[in-house]
Amino acid sequence: MKVGDVVRWTPMETAYHHACLAPGIKDLTDDRKCGIIVDRNPKYFFVLWQNKELLAQLPNSIEVINASR
Repeated sequence: MKVGDVVRWTPMETAYHHACLAPGIKDLTDDRKCGIIVDRNPKYFFVLWQNKELLAQLPNSIEVINASR
């Protein structure tokens, strides 16, 4: 994965989110179906999600759906 790649949550991350979802907490799975990696450091990828949130994501929580050139 690299800066510019389009990513989404992995199925495991989606399942974890659903399992831990408390009443009154917004379900974010639709917002995490598409985002772009805008930066990275040795531990995290910084993803700008389609709902305009910029979040640090661990590499095992996202997968590439469209690689940049």
